[in-house]
Amino acid sequence: MRLILLICVVGLLILVPGCKRSGQQSTNNSAGSAEVSNGLAGDRAKARDLLQKGKELYRDDQDAEAVQVFEEAIKLDSSLAEAYFRLGLGYESLGKSDEAESQYKKAIATYKKYLDENREDSEAHYNLGQTYAGLSQYSDAIREYREATKLKEDDPDIYYDLGVAYTKLAQYDAAAAAFSKSLEIDPEYYRAQDGLEEAKEGVKRIRTGRKHQEDLLKKQQKKDQEELKKAGGVVSPTPKN
Repeated sequence: MRLILLICVVGLLILVPGCKRSGQQSTNNSAGSAEVSNGLAGDRAKARDLLQKGKELYRDDQDAEAVQVFEEAIKLDSSLAEAYFRLGLGYESLGKSDEAESQYKKAIATYKKYLDENREDSEAHYNLGQTYAGLSQYSDAIREYREATKLKEDDPDIYYDLGVAYTKLAQYDAAAAAFSKSLEIDPEYYRAQDGLEEAKEGVKRIRTGRKHQEDLLKKQQKKDQEELKKAGGVVSPTPKN
């Protein structure tokens, strides 16, 4: 009987520690995963808070402080595309064009990756358009602005920036249409009114220049015909436009 009891006790001493380690390992793994997950979510939330803080500093013309905050946000969340874009704006305000260009390019790459899975995000398309505009890539900017207007038809800012991009490419008719749409949404949008007037002036300049070229061409054709006539050649009829 004593021998049987001794065997049972020894068996318990052998089995119990093993079970305890197994339980601790399972608990530790679970807690560790949750800690990592919660830490990542916390960093992303803090990064977004910093993004908002940076935007406020930028609006208050505290550009150097805004740049530092945007950099902190990116360290916490490298997938935060808007932080790169805003950081580019901050560097541009500080006159650091090379740094601004670098951040704009990072913003474009990050926005593209984000939009692959979030095609319906109008703000992302709009900000990507502004990023392209920051690099003077106005055709690409127009494409993104137009995507944004499809998703958000009542935002005067998008149509205003679309008009600016068209103006940069001397596409004044399209620019005038975009500025007019902006004013239709917000009749008090004075920048859009200024843009519309500039676009109309651009249309006039193009039409005047085109007419001037046509008049010069007609004069040259008339001169050529007169010289040919004097030389005894056959005069072709003047083409009609």
